[in-house]
Amino acid sequence: MSLPTPTIVVHLNIELPRHPDTLAALSELLHSVAELPGVAVTQQAVPELPYPRSSTADAVDERLRIVPYSRTVLRRGRPIPLTRLEFDLLLYLTQRPKRVLPRRTLMAEVWGIDEPLNSRTVDVHIRRLRDKLGPDRPRITTVRGVGYRFDGPQDVVIESAPEWAVV
Repeated sequence: MSLPTPTIVVHLNIELPRHPDTLAALSELLHSVAELPGVAVTQQAVPELPYPRSSTADAVDERLRIVPYSRTVLRRGRPIPLTRLEFDLLLYLTQRPKRVLPRRTLMAEVWGIDEPLNSRTVDVHIRRLRDKLGPDRPRITTVRGVGYRFDGPQDVVIESAPEWAVV
């Protein structure tokens, strides 16, 4: 008489945009468990339910999340579509908080242009960036006659690349 094979079922809910490191670690763990003799592991992705969660345990992070390795910007877990230059400009500013950055410096570092033809280009991109990010935060302050300063480091999280994303 053979004994029934024990089965373990594990259900996990992971919000991918917020926890890519957790997903990578879990995937690595499942692969190592699957290598054990007599063990079968099945992974199944389930789409998110179309109704909102009622749990108060899932606090909404109001900070802007910048994910450089995937060139993604998230607010409240939702992506904000940015052009390549808007993303580069936002990342450059947020990596240098509280520093006044002249338009000429921004043109050289973000655009790669040493002799700007029109400094209004920076102004237009800053305006578009502010429109897309919304009025509440983060704050990109205009320093008249000089350039721009990022004044909201507490409102932004810049994620570092997880080990699995580094090439």
